[in-house]
Amino acid sequence: MASADLRSDSRSAAGVAALLWLLVLALVVSLLLHERRVQLERAEGTARALTLLMQAHTEGTFGAVDLVLSGVVDAYEALQPAADDPRFRALLRDRLSEIPSVRAIYIVGADGYVRNHTDFPDTPRTPLADREYFRRYLEDPGLQHRVSPPVYSRSGLGWFNAVTRRIVVDGRFAGVAVAAVVPTHFETLYRAMELGPGQTIELFYEDLTRVARYPADDSKIGRKALPTEVFGGVVHGDSTIAVRDDLLHVRMTSFRRVRNAPFIVTLTQAPPSLLAAWRSEVLGATIAMAALTSLLVALVVQLHRKRQIAARARHRLAQSERLEAVGQLTGGIAHDFANLLGIVRTNLAIVERLHPPDLRVRKALQTSERAVANARQLIEQLLLFARRGSLDLRPIDPNETLQRHLDMLRQAAGRQARVELALDGKAPPCLADETQFVTAMVNLVANARDAIDDSHGRGSITVQTGRVSPTQAAEWGLASEARLVRVSVVDTGSGMDEKMLARVFEPFFTTKGSEGTGLGLAQVYGFVNQLGGQVRIESALGRGTAVHLFFPVVEPETAAPRKG
Repeated sequence: MASADLRSDSRSAAGVAALLWLLVLALVVSLLLHERRVQLERAEGTARALTLLMQAHTEGTFGAVDLVLSGVVDAYEALQPAADDPRFRALLRDRLSEIPSVRAIYIVGADGYVRNHTDFPDTPRTPLADREYFRRYLEDPGLQHRVSPPVYSRSGLGWFNAVTRRIVVDGRFAGVAVAAVVPTHFETLYRAMELGPGQTIELFYEDLTRVARYPADDSKIGRKALPTEVFGGVVHGDSTIAVRDDLLHVRMTSFRRVRNAPFIVTLTQAPPSLLAAWRSEVLGATIAMAALTSLLVALVVQLHRKRQIAARARHRLAQSERLEAVGQLTGGIAHDFANLLGIVRTNLAIVERLHPPDLRVRKALQTSERAVANARQLIEQLLLFARRGSLDLRPIDPNETLQRHLDMLRQAAGRQARVELALDGKAPPCLADETQFVTAMVNLVANARDAIDDSHGRGSITVQTGRVSPTQAAEWGLASEARLVRVSVVDTGSGMDEKMLARVFEPFFTTKGSEGTGLGLAQVYGFVNQLGGQVRIESALGRGTAVHLFFPVVEPETAAPRKG
């Protein structure tokens, strides 16, 4: 009887231990699955941020190239230089220095031969009439500008995308201006993002031809990819995240179409980087469960031994001892289980409070910030954004610069807004990077245009300049001893409330939904602050917005150009 009771009691204890083990296992598995979902959601957030950064960087790069190329076309049409004209070649090389993404700028005449180029004399006067990016202008008389698919250089200098613009002289087609954008420019940015194993960043032309890739693989550049490689099985919309998850293997593909340029940026994430932290947690949980299993087995063995010693005792005493042992077992397991739960809860609480929630994601987010900085350096991108951008600081006359780029500002304003200049003739030269200055003005005018569009009517945008007196500096909360020039963009649009004003310069904060990147004002803010200037903004709902940029006046010792 005692032996039967011993066996029965041992089985009961083992059953309780097994039940508790199963409960712990179920809870641990449930927590791990939950954490897996959380980490996938965080990876999706990271993917969205990185693809948004790459989109902004790409937009900024090609926007800057097209802007410079437009100026080259204007100069060519005005000067009508002879072939290999050294003065025009010097102008091309000067423009080339403004766009690090471009390897060469050249002019292809109406006969298909290169007339002027920055590679002179290394590159011969080559016929390019058979090149697709030239033939398209012959086939389509209405074509004004275009970005071509990847083209391999006949000089053996590798792949490039041809950004092109039509040249018209005396109403006749006079050729094509070409800027060769090289993929290494994008690969440098992608390399700076410090992705982990299993993560790939790629840039595709709209026909799915691969333009740039990191980790680099030259054998793939210029080749078309399958739609599943680019979109992950989802091809609808301008951006999305596709996840293929069969638990043992997961693959995440994020893509975003580039606006104003025929490109698609993608980020593919797969093991080992994807869910690396979760796999570490699984390993830790496995070790913990193995330890718990060993503890339960040891406790059951110990209980069995105790029951053997008590087998000859009276049934009641044996029963009492068995109950006491079960109580000890239950208490020990409950204590260990509570410790395990405490660790899990503590770590979960820490994860929930962290922002960004883990070191891997935080590092990825910090790396993106450095990018914008690099786009915000485009777009100085995606771009000044960290205010680390390299600036070509020169004394510029804000009045003359604004007058010279008035047509560009009016183009940015669109048809709904009228752009007017209110320039102070006594405004002194200021210290700035002219390219970034013009980009900031275009950004502000474009934002003003959108605000006017939101107000459902036509409106006006006024660009003002003026010297800042000490009294005015005090009114604006600026250092009274600072010598500053004010450049303001004032619109009659819908305006902003206080909540929007409080966040308007935050990176990625936008009121335009999926149409906005939230990087325009952030880039303006970073650019002006990097110069040692200040930005102020005034706005009220229904009463328009005024953005004031304060630039340092050129001092005698800053008269020479310098890099900032």
